[in-house]
Amino acid sequence: MAACLPAAAQADYPTKPIRLVLPYPAGGSTDGIARLVADGMSRRLGQQMVIDNRPGAAGNIASDLVAKAAPDGYTLLLGFNTALTVTPGLSPNLTFNVQKDFVPITELADGQYILVVNPELPVKNVAELVAYAKENPGKISFSSGGLGSSHHLSAELFMAMTGTKLTHLSYKGGGPAATAVLGNEAQMVFGSVATTVPHIQAGKMRAIATTGLQRFPALPDVPTLDESGLKGFDVGTWYGLLAPAGTPQPIIDRLQQAASAAVNEDSAKSGLALMGLRPIGGSGKDFNDLIVRETATWARIIKEAGIKLQ
Repeated sequence: MAACLPAAAQADYPTKPIRLVLPYPAGGSTDGIARLVADGMSRRLGQQMVIDNRPGAAGNIASDLVAKAAPDGYTLLLGFNTALTVTPGLSPNLTFNVQKDFVPITELADGQYILVVNPELPVKNVAELVAYAKENPGKISFSSGGLGSSHHLSAELFMAMTGTKLTHLSYKGGGPAATAVLGNEAQMVFGSVATTVPHIQAGKMRAIATTGLQRFPALPDVPTLDESGLKGFDVGTWYGLLAPAGTPQPIIDRLQQAASAAVNEDSAKSGLALMGLRPIGGSGKDFNDLIVRETATWARIIKEAGIKLQ
């Protein structure tokens, strides 16, 4: 289909507004990221980026819409890690194939989770947590924002790497999952920065480790799981820009350059930092490698844990 677009049309791109499709409703963090990026890209491309919120079906409605759109650079997807790398392992009958129906443009931003426990749990680091869990199999409950959520799968990966057995308590979102730990309904959670850091600072949660390969700047004394003995543990949240497969490379390159510059503006960096995220803006190849790598990891964890959507 790319051959149907004349070279002149590619060179003049864009000549009209570009639709940026989001898998979440207005007002959330994804919407906030989209508006930061759209503003900077609009100025660089000379055309308005129109945000189109299409929530529902765990992000699949938005993904399906963009997968089936014309590959001309005028319909893009702001995707996130769960929809792009977890959902394929949970839903084998998707109407689209992430690795065949999209061209990754760039990873926009990423963040990490924080493993926290209720202060009543008698552990202060990863080694003590693992030892206690092994001495008390199934006694520690972890909360999550839902079956198959990043919080859930982070804990499944933790159990697989440590040989421990924890009990899963599922809630409707990351906020309620964090509240469960505050009330000691659950004893631990892999929570977001927004739902954990204020409580850590108030002494209502104890931070055990972070899930990225580098320490979180706001919690410099909290080690990563990787440096705590779980080598290679690297889990977090990320957002990226994708186009329908077949979009001409010159258009992809123009979008990548505009998005990378936009997300690394000082104003965008400040806005992302408030959400616990850091700007990326890397190459399409790096973004594609990330998708392929995480899809394989989560497919394995989902299969080993026997996770099925009900």
